[in-house]
Amino acid sequence: MTKTHVHAVFALLFLAPLTGCVRLDETQALVKQEKYEQALPKLELLAKFGDPKAQNLLGWLHENGYGTNRDFDEAARWYRKAADQGLPVAQNNLGILYREGRGVSKDFQEAVRWFDRAATSGHVDAINNLGVMYDNGEGIPENNAEAVRLFEKAAKGNLARAKTNLGLLYQRGEGVPQNLSLARKLFEEASLGGDLRGMTQLGLLLLAGGSGRKDPVEGKSLLERAALGGEARAVYQLALLLPDRIEAYAWVNLAASEGDPAAVELRNRYRGEMKEEMLAVAEARSTELAKRKKS
Repeated sequence: MTKTHVHAVFALLFLAPLTGCVRLDETQALVKQEKYEQALPKLELLAKFGDPKAQNLLGWLHENGYGTNRDFDEAARWYRKAADQGLPVAQNNLGILYREGRGVSKDFQEAVRWFDRAATSGHVDAINNLGVMYDNGEGIPENNAEAVRLFEKAAKGNLARAKTNLGLLYQRGEGVPQNLSLARKLFEEASLGGDLRGMTQLGLLLLAGGSGRKDPVEGKSLLERAALGGEARAVYQLALLLPDRIEAYAWVNLAASEGDPAAVELRNRYRGEMKEEMLAVAEARSTELAKRKKS
């Protein structure tokens, strides 16, 4: 045996007990408790020794900047290692990065490929994401009927955002005959499941009384909840609703700060209409709302 082989064997014999002392379930518990800095070195050790679940979690920490600096390149690298081992959640996460062009070059076809692999394993988020690609014609020919089929499948898996996506197709009559009552029912279910877009859609229907009862108070409350959750369209619609220009500016500024084009345009219009002292109060109010959004 060569000296190099001896060193390699010794390293494996030395490190194997160390990985045995690090348990994935205990490390996952640290992540759930948001003790990211404690979890990070344990995940790195497990990931380097090929544990796909640890690799996926490590990618997730890098993607979100939890316990470390945000690094999309590292996120993509670890997701790929886990995805290549067949872990559906990592395949879905890698597909999302390809769709958004984070850590990798934007590539809709590659996104479809990874979503399809994860969807074949029954991963409901990937099934929904593949439906989105069919709905938008991204990386694959547009096919609303196939999008409906996939959204229905994910919705049966109780994925709230899939119910919203399906509701939008029923509302527009794309891929299915238009059915506004069913769309509203799906938005209600999605809202109960915590989907912010579902809340927004239901809130707008309650404000207008579309396909059912009208309840402006509940409608506005749903828009506010969705807005605080970061849903840009809810923020924009809420700003349009509010007669108080200071309050309206405070809300639309949240969406504008996230780069939403419609919100940026509305914020700029409001700025042009407000006096300097009024604008200062509105900016302070927006800062208060941003703190509520984070809490």
